[in-house]
Amino acid sequence: MADMLSDGNNKVSFVPTIANQSAPTAAELTAGTSLECLITGDGLDINTDEDVVSAPKLCETTTSEQPGRSKTTIQLTCVRKDVALEDVAWTLLERGLTGYLVVRRGLTYSTAWTAAQKVEVYPVKFGQPRPLKPEMNGVEKFMSQGYNTASPTLKATVA
Repeated sequence: MADMLSDGNNKVSFVPTIANQSAPTAAELTAGTSLECLITGDGLDINTDEDVVSAPKLCETTTSEQPGRSKTTIQLTCVRKDVALEDVAWTLLERGLTGYLVVRRGLTYSTAWTAAQKVEVYPVKFGQPRPLKPEMNGVEKFMSQGYNTASPTLKATVA
């Protein structure tokens, strides 16, 4: 079995409204703004941290644990564009922007949204975009922090 490749096989869109987070429609996703060609190769950074609930018992010699609350952190590192109309990520990802970040993995980014595709849906509110320091032989970049506003749906299916 071959490994699922990442390069060119991720689609990332900001979608303003989704009626059913577990089953977003292809029309809702198509109405979103594609960001994958504006995010750096290592700039899609979505992490989940989970608290631990300690549940030791008097009769046990080990400390039992249970999963506690989780927190998802979303950071997008994006490139800037010379032409204002192409500088979509910089223009869109303003402080206070709310909606959904939708990620599809394992299919080429140019494949259209269609029914039965598996996607991740993150309800999100973005913070202030942060320009990153310039680097030699580099491009202008900025980081946008997304704050998860509700539980994400990691195994949604496009309706």
